[in-house]
Amino acid sequence: MNMNHSLSLLFGAAFLACTGCVDVTFPSPMPENRRELNSFPSSWHGTWIASEQDTQATDEDDFLIVAEDRILGSNDAEELVLGEDIVLKRLGRKRIISFPQESGNRYSVVVAQRRGDVLEVRAFDPKQDGAINTWKTILGADQIKEIYESDGQELQLEEVHLNPKNTRQFRALLRSGTSNLVTYIRAE
Repeated sequence: MNMNHSLSLLFGAAFLACTGCVDVTFPSPMPENRRELNSFPSSWHGTWIASEQDTQATDEDDFLIVAEDRILGSNDAEELVLGEDIVLKRLGRKRIISFPQESGNRYSVVVAQRRGDVLEVRAFDPKQDGAINTWKTILGADQIKEIYESDGQELQLEEVHLNPKNTRQFRALLRSGTSNLVTYIRAE
């Protein structure tokens, strides 16, 4: 299952509108040296509905159902299962969800954090103003690789590989290098 299919399942057109076709990948599920979780916290279980602002942006009523070991989104009938389709790790109060790429040696990442009845999902968006420069400042230029592809007339950014050396650098990326993807509110 590729990143774009997985994210469309989880977060719908909001991600595609935010990032277009540029993937941001990591060499392994993030953060490194943290154990994989086999379930979502029980406080996350249930149905979550995209906030009104986010549903206007995607022009549909997006929802997310979180169960013990799987997620089901409104845009697809397929479930994402922990350990099979996605990898879940914890970093403080945040849950880091890593999606394996088709090649199997890179992972795309989204970050989720629950505050009461609000579930905020953040992503790495290379089209955000100054994002790549921020990542270079945090990681160092040698830890970032930009991959371009020619469309026949000009080079287009296709993918950005980020390779944090340690958890400290990954935390810094989370603080300064992500942008809000979608905000969900718990359904009553």
